[in-house]
Amino acid sequence: MLRSEAVTIIKRGLGFRQTQDASIIAALQEAQRDAESGHTLPAWIVNFGGSIEVEANHPFVVLPDDFLRMHDDFPLQYIRPAPNNTAQIFIPRLTYTDFRRIMTGSELGSLAIPTAADFPSGYILLSNRSLQLVPIPTNDIILLVIYYAAQPVLDSDIENNWLKYAPNYLIGLAGVKVAQSLRDRGAMEKFNTMAQLGHKGLMGEIIEQELVGRTLIMGRNN
Repeated sequence: MLRSEAVTIIKRGLGFRQTQDASIIAALQEAQRDAESGHTLPAWIVNFGGSIEVEANHPFVVLPDDFLRMHDDFPLQYIRPAPNNTAQIFIPRLTYTDFRRIMTGSELGSLAIPTAADFPSGYILLSNRSLQLVPIPTNDIILLVIYYAAQPVLDSDIENNWLKYAPNYLIGLAGVKVAQSLRDRGAMEKFNTMAQLGHKGLMGEIIEQELVGRTLIMGRNN
């Protein structure tokens, strides 16, 4: 579904108010930001092809602009540059306690520069924009990152994955925002119902994806 189609649906729910296009587009963009900041995200915004070249002696890595967060089921990996780039080696994410132990040799004290090594054995996520490899790798590597990626912003008449796979959810959220600003109670109720139904469908997809390949055990939180 293109952005223009989503705008038309929202305008229909608002009684075809003809001066609300800019507000509707802004609401769609805001709704997408809200959805992408949620605790649970769908598999169809996962980027499986992320790679970052890291030069030797550079422990700090800038993450892609569309990075939202790591995927729990796919640890960070690295490969060595050619000709030794066949093996993919996993790098575990460290807790801050483990990070301090590696950096200082204890859980207390100020942070010190970690001992360098040929290749990293772990990493710590500093923010949603950067991570630090531990210890500092003295060789060039290529990081392979599987992560939840922000979808293209609806600045133009495009279709992103939110409009492709969860249109009712996104349109419902955006419609509620516009209806609230117009104090249109009837439209608010209609779009709220749409958002709730869309959310149920979205959560059903997420739960199904999480259960793929897992054995369910009665009495346990699967």
